[in-house]
Amino acid sequence: MLGKRRQADLATLLEQQQKGHVASHSAFPTEKAQMAGCSGIREFMGSRPPVAVFFASIAVFALTLISVSLYLQSHKTQILNPDIEDWNSFYNTLSNMEICFPNQDSPKMAKMRRSERELPSIASSVPPTMSSNITNDATDNVTVSVMADVHVLKSQHSLFGVTLHAVLPASHLGIKRDPSVLDITMQLPTKKSKKWVACLLFTGPPHLLPNSPIAPPNCSLSMQSSKKIEVELGGGWLAGDSQWCQNDVVGSLTVMPKDELNVYLTEGDVTLIQMHILYTTCLLGVMMLGILLYLVCGRRCATLRSHQAVVAVAPDKVPLNP
Repeated sequence: MLGKRRQADLATLLEQQQKGHVASHSAFPTEKAQMAGCSGIREFMGSRPPVAVFFASIAVFALTLISVSLYLQSHKTQILNPDIEDWNSFYNTLSNMEICFPNQDSPKMAKMRRSERELPSIASSVPPTMSSNITNDATDNVTVSVMADVHVLKSQHSLFGVTLHAVLPASHLGIKRDPSVLDITMQLPTKKSKKWVACLLFTGPPHLLPNSPIAPPNCSLSMQSSKKIEVELGGGWLAGDSQWCQNDVVGSLTVMPKDELNVYLTEGDVTLIQMHILYTTCLLGVMMLGILLYLVCGRRCATLRSHQAVVAVAPDKVPLNP
């Protein structure tokens, strides 16, 4: 009796262990399938490096576009308009230039004096109550006068109460193969002035000046007699001359930009850019999904073909009694 009871207990224990083993195997079928799928994709991408590199490039490009869209959303009213050259960009271009002050006895100074006698004075030709834009029908030039914070250094000393005149070629403004020039007159403030506000007068073709709808305040050149200095604006890297202003005095020009002169994109333009980014991101997502489907289907097809090949190859039957 005792032996039969022990055998029954052992049989019951074995049945319970078998049921528990089956349950433990059936509890995680999805995890095993996922691990098998991930390992299959990893092996397939490892066997095809070009596909893996292309997939990674698309993923990085999509993430970059998403980051740009989020940045535009957070700075929707602070994106500068790249299609409009505002006055701050023009000021930065002038600030990157140097001023060449010719010596009094140099041949360059004598040439400038002769040209000054031949050309009429700009300050005398503009009335004190002029408008911001004056169009000359003969030459299609415009004259613009603006107020700006200007700081000029000569031999590490600030200049006050003088008028600087220069003729700036269009090539120095980044416009190649353009023979036109921009005439610039800068009337610097006196030492008694508490601010660095100067009056700048520009005369030249309209395409050399900013096309911004936001313009600085107007000003008028003072008719009082002030010392006028003929200078050159540019630099050796701009004029293409390694000996530019070699025997003369090199100074610096700084025109301070102002936030109120910036031209920003409208909210409609920013929304349109975000829509284009969204369409492009969706297209990249479809391409990534297609690559993943190709990897999964290619893995399964390769496994099926290998299985069929194994089944098709059977050992030759050798008769026992020929």
